[in-house]
Amino acid sequence: MTENQNPYNILKYPPAYMDGYLAINGCLSEYCIPIEFTKKNGEKWVYGFQGEIEKEIEIINLKDNRYFLISTTNELKTNYIVDVETINPINEIDYVSERLKYNDGLILFLCPNSIVIIKDPNDIRRIDTHNWDGIRNNRIENGILKGQLYDRNYNDRGEKYDKTDYELDLKTFILKKGRELMHKSVPIKNSNIEKVKVQKSKWWKVW
Repeated sequence: MTENQNPYNILKYPPAYMDGYLAINGCLSEYCIPIEFTKKNGEKWVYGFQGEIEKEIEIINLKDNRYFLISTTNELKTNYIVDVETINPINEIDYVSERLKYNDGLILFLCPNSIVIIKDPNDIRRIDTHNWDGIRNNRIENGILKGQLYDRNYNDRGEKYDKTDYELDLKTFILKKGRELMHKSVPIKNSNIEKVKVQKSKWWKVW
């Protein structure tokens, strides 16, 4: 395999025999997507991903043509992270409702009650948002991820959901929401303080 050649191949059907493969794992039914991976030393393995092969399959090179993000259309809205040199996915992110990219190479996954941030295949952060019914109206403005946290409102009156604004700083990964957004730091003004020169008195002049 050359350096520029993709180390994966989407198969129509899972292999019927182990001949030539280190492993054949994952979902191997007709409703799954078998993908063959080739390691640098030429050894091959296959993993069946949940999803429909007739629908969109997205494979993103995360790093060094070795780590990949695999996104399929599946019931649990699962996204997979694969290291070609390691048999089976090294990470799975479930219930992804939206995916955003940021210009520093960050990939953001919006889930029902958390935000997953991939800075590097081996540096994945999950930030719990402590809500229950989704994160919507998301956008990135000046390095800040903004949106609304949804919680079902079980009252008969009013709207169906309570909505709480949130902001996530994509440099510090500090999450603020609701009333926390109202507390903004106030710059300290320089006060005009008059300096007074204090002269020490000699002890024999002190009464």
